[in-house]
Amino acid sequence: MSLGDGVLGWRPRQLTSEGPRYLALVTALEQDIADGRLSEGDRLPPHRDLAREISLSVGTVSKAYQEAEQRGMVSSRVGQGTFVRRRMQERPQSAARYEPVNLALNVPVEGNEAQILSSLFAEFTRENDLRPLLRYHPHGGVLQHRETIATSISDSSLTIDPTRMFLCNGAQHALDIALRLVTKPGDSVLVDAFTYSGFKAIAAANHLRLVPVEMDAEGLDPDFLKQAHQQSNARVLYCMPTLHSPTARTMSPKRRRQIAEAAEDLDLTIVEDDVYGFFFSERPVPIASLAPTRTFYTTSYSKCIAPGFRLGTLTVPAAYVGQTDLLLHASAWYVAPMLSEAVVRLIQNGKMDELFRERRKQAKERYGVFTNAFPNAEKLQSPPFYGWLPLPSEWTADQFAAAARAQGILVTPPVASAVSEREPKGIRICLGAPKDTRDLFVLLQSLSEILTGHPANVFSVA
Repeated sequence: MSLGDGVLGWRPRQLTSEGPRYLALVTALEQDIADGRLSEGDRLPPHRDLAREISLSVGTVSKAYQEAEQRGMVSSRVGQGTFVRRRMQERPQSAARYEPVNLALNVPVEGNEAQILSSLFAEFTRENDLRPLLRYHPHGGVLQHRETIATSISDSSLTIDPTRMFLCNGAQHALDIALRLVTKPGDSVLVDAFTYSGFKAIAAANHLRLVPVEMDAEGLDPDFLKQAHQQSNARVLYCMPTLHSPTARTMSPKRRRQIAEAAEDLDLTIVEDDVYGFFFSERPVPIASLAPTRTFYTTSYSKCIAPGFRLGTLTVPAAYVGQTDLLLHASAWYVAPMLSEAVVRLIQNGKMDELFRERRKQAKERYGVFTNAFPNAEKLQSPPFYGWLPLPSEWTADQFAAAARAQGILVTPPVASAVSEREPKGIRICLGAPKDTRDLFVLLQSLSEILTGHPANVFSVA
């Protein structure tokens, strides 16, 4: 039988002599698909027949077919055989080596931050500028730094008092301090049904029980918040009103007022995570401005500058200033003043605004690639470096994550953010790691192709 009309007689033209034999067979199959010798829908020989033809063991051929299926080159249908899938698009160089590409970790796109910081650090590492930064400082941070940073965070809707704002080692540290201020081991904390994975880690370390609150298109649902409070008697709410992680949802001004009013009625303390507010040229009104006496408000420079730049802020109600100072003393003594000095200089020389603009531009470009690949995803005017991918009814998030992993692409597993046992109807895809939009496009197209199949076919083995 000739190639192109069933291909039951297909055999590789040549097998490389290096490496495992099953991988050599996979490489030959991939080459024939790329060259057009094999087309979409062509049926490959049964394992035993091909093994006999090319003098390999049946186990070796079976392993090659399974590897080819994991890479998306073929699909197996129970009782029918193994068939070539449509020709694969070129993969990014890292994926071509079949090294996992991490679309699970939320990182910013590499931009001008290293160049900006390198120049900046060179300025103040001269002896006269550096020496004051090497001394002991207040636990909450250098007061002049706090004043400049507080002013930069403040706007018409929220005025940050520098005496109530503390510098922390990233937002994760700030959230941990906030929880330790208002909870004790065994307490319950209200959270979105799907919440920030880092907060789950903090809660576990502090021996807290998370109580899920159902969500709608804007995030936390105030009616379900009241129900969850009545059932749990929890006194603390953690929320991310702006670009919620993992769903990228943002609360409307009306919803923020509803949450603030509910907190007042239920006497809840709020821990507000606003690390993604900078993606908006005009930041949405924080809940902290609507309920200032009961809200702990956190921001972060690690999200807009670089993950290794560990500097966050925690603004607390006046009654907690002394305790916050004590916990910072106990947990970190104070944040490295070189970091807050860098932020102050970035604010003063205008480079911080430049970084913000660059991040917004990068995020919009990447999110545009995401929505082109997945037209059913929500169109966001001010997106972050991740998107929420709605899944077809026949796919579960676990199945999709496993199928993506088989293609060498890591996406956020549902267990990372799930608080309830309810299966999420979507999955977070992070967009910052690929080196450029072309690589991102190819990776997202691979994920899109997965959804054109059925889980039963993706996971079947011939």
